[in-house]
Amino acid sequence: MTIEELNKRKTPIVVIDKSLEKYKEKILFPEKLAKANEVLKKIGLPKLAKR
Repeated sequence: MTIEELNKRKTPIVVIDKSLEKYKEKILFPEKLAKANEVLKKIGLPKLAKR
């Protein structure tokens, strides 16, 4: 592909680094996850807006 063809595309081309796979099943911020889960238990998910 040429630069001109890439610039005309509507969707971007994204390359994902394979070395990030090691974080797929790992919880990086357990404190924040626990706090978010607590808030979701109390308040719940936001309601969807009707269109």
